[in-house]
Formats: sequence, structure tokens, C-alpha cells
Amino acid sequence: MAEIKTAKTAGFCFGVDRAVKLVYEELDKHGSKVATLGPIIHNRDVVEDLKKRGVRIIDEVGELAEGEMAVIRSHGVGKNIYNELLQKGNSYIDATCPFVSRIHKIVREKSEEGYYILIAGDCTHPEVQGIVGHCNENCSVFKDEIELKDFFEKKYKNLEKKLAIVAQTTYNLSLIHISEPTRHAQI
Repeated sequence: MAEIKTAKTAGFCFGVDRAVKLVYEELDKHGSKVATLGPIIHNRDVVEDLKKRGVRIIDEVGELAEGEMAVIRSHGVGKNIYNELLQKGNSYIDATCPFVSRIHKIVREKSEEGYYILIAGDCTHPEVQGIVGHCNENCSVFKDEIELKDFFEKKYKNLEKKLAIVAQTTYNLSLIHISEPTRHAQI
């Protein structure tokens, strides 16, 4: 029989591992009064195990029960969700991946400085939706080189703003070709 070895890098990335641990720690502290805003990660087995331990998955802040701890999933959320949590009054744990949080900070700062934000990624993915939620509606999402070219041909000609470009953390950069002068632009 062949020997099976597990790669040293097998398993979750840092941000996902951190988010999952935060939920399990909260369950150990407070039992089953925990709800995640959407599935904590894209892993059916982990999500099902959390459900068995009493975690509720909710889609909106308004679904939180009184006294229930909310957990912001690893993909992050827009700033409006933080405001809703404050208004609702429930405690929450921010399990957003630190790399995603860094993108939120960049787009928030660049938006405030007047930049128009371009986001490489899948507009239906929760991470991208969270990034958009920190851009003050001053952004466009593109999934590939065709959509990026379309932006420059149709929108950028009349847009008199500097650009900042960020990408979904799992985005495959080989889907676009950025010329050398563009790569060295201030981002």
C-alpha cells in the first residue's frame, strides 16, 4: 500500500483558520447563542459542524435574537453592517480576514482622498460585496480583462479622478494583463 503524506501547507488559509477558531472559542464561552452573518467560510463540513453545535447562520442583522453574539464572517462586510450591528445592540466578533480588512482600509482611505476604486473580482462574492461597502459607491468591479477594457473605454474617459486598484484576495491575476507603466502607478 502506498504511503500517504499530508502537505505542510494543507488546510485553511490564515484568515479562514482564524475565523473558524473565533467561532469555536465563542461557542465554548457562551454556548449556542452565536449567529454568523452568512456562512463563516466556504466549507460545508465546517459550517454543518457549527450548526450542530448551535450556531445559526443569518443573512441580515435584523434576524439576530436578543443577546445573541453576531460573528462577521471571514469575507468581511460593508461598513453599513457595522452600523446596523451598533443600532441593533448585539455584541459582535469581527472575524474578517486581516488581509481583507487591509483592503477595506485601503479603499476607505482612497475613497476619502477622491480616488475611484477598481476592484478585480467576482461581484457576487461576499468578499467583493464587503469591499464595495467601504468605497462610498465610488467604485467598479471587473472580473477579467474584457470588463477592465470596457471600463476604460466607456467610463474612464470622462472620469477625472485618480484610480486605485485592489483585488479580491482569491482573485487570479492572470485573468488580466496590466502593462508595466500601470503596474508602477500609485495604488
